[in-house]
Amino acid sequence: MHLLKIAFIFLLITLSVTGLYSQSNLASDLDTYLEVIAAKKSFSGELLVARGNEVVFHKAIGMKSVEDAIPLKKGAVYRIASITKTFTGTLVAMAQQRGKLSYTDKVGDYIPGLTRTIGDLTIHQLLTHTSGLPHNEGIEDYWLKKSKLELSSNQVISEINKLELLFEPGAEMKYSSPGYYLLGTLVEKVYDQPYQQVLTREILTPLGMTESGSDDSDKLVRAYHLLQEKRLPAPYRHYSMLKGAGDMHATAEDLLKWSRSFYAKQLLGSSGIKTVLNPELTYAYGWFVGSESPAKFYHGGGTWGYSSYLAIYPSEEISIIILSNVSSLPMKAIGADLEKMVYGLPFDMPVIEQSIEVAEADLERYEGTYLSETSEMRLEIKKNGNALFAQIGGSPAFQIYPKGNDTFFGKKVEVTMTFEPKGAGISGVKAERMGRTFAFKKRG
Repeated sequence: MHLLKIAFIFLLITLSVTGLYSQSNLASDLDTYLEVIAAKKSFSGELLVARGNEVVFHKAIGMKSVEDAIPLKKGAVYRIASITKTFTGTLVAMAQQRGKLSYTDKVGDYIPGLTRTIGDLTIHQLLTHTSGLPHNEGIEDYWLKKSKLELSSNQVISEINKLELLFEPGAEMKYSSPGYYLLGTLVEKVYDQPYQQVLTREILTPLGMTESGSDDSDKLVRAYHLLQEKRLPAPYRHYSMLKGAGDMHATAEDLLKWSRSFYAKQLLGSSGIKTVLNPELTYAYGWFVGSESPAKFYHGGGTWGYSSYLAIYPSEEISIIILSNVSSLPMKAIGADLEKMVYGLPFDMPVIEQSIEVAEADLERYEGTYLSETSEMRLEIKKNGNALFAQIGGSPAFQIYPKGNDTFFGKKVEVTMTFEPKGAGISGVKAERMGRTFAFKKRG
């Protein structure tokens, strides 16, 4: 019996040491990964991974100001865009918990001036994106004009009233920021206060999220947009049309406090959390629901000059937070990579590939239009100076870099393209991406 006890204690010590060693390896791997995505994808920002109350990894990389050559440090304030929806969902749930509303109530019962079609939508339908409302592009001239204007609540409601439902409410799921604008307005009506004040009193202050808010902040880190691999100052956008849907800012540390509040049940009771984080839904109350193991709830955010991602894993109390001051980064893919590393799942660390010099004249042979075997996909290869760019369908063009033997690779887009020579020209190309190969033939 005594020997068995000693063996058991030895096993516990061994497991403890192994766990610490694994965590040390994880931090090292995350550090390597951060360096790679900074080089390959122009990532600039912060990664934070925590298990329970312990921060496993937190580091910043990149530039706070490219123009002034100021490096980025931990604790910067970023716009978190659609991660705002996770806060709005919880504010609505807190109101329901206090008997101020029911999820089956019609939004028109709280917000005056809505058309009957919009007013009949239920709170649950808006929370789960099953209302039928379109996303921002459903609003006429949204990107060219209205996203840049400071509009009153009545003006935004007027724009939402013009929207046509894409399907019968409750029949499908279609992501819609205008739906969450209505929920943000609902919060204001229920509490008879502006959204920012309710958010601060009910969530930010109790959790000590001192650097977060939905108001204008002069602490925001400078924002950049990638255009053909170049980092440029981000275009202007006003956030008056994104109340409750995408107007918040935060730090990585504050988002960790937000994540932990669900593990510790600080704002909602067990039943409230089960409702907000309902694994049976495609989109719960402010959170996307992971469809595979390990079980997670997550949300990404993207706006001019900022990219963000937050994932929580309630069973293990793991939090993954990614914030960047560069727009249009593949945050969901980065989050998936981090998840594999944290859980020890099969994962190939990306490498920084080296390009070679190719004469400008030699690049011309690759130019042209390429069609997939079914002609459903169209690939355009164009030369701009001494650089080659690829564009698939209506997606933005991205630069591809030569590595030899008629093979090119993408940095921002993870793809390898191998061109098939025919005489002095090119007959086709095979594109490898995410484990799949797509074959294209050059047209005439």
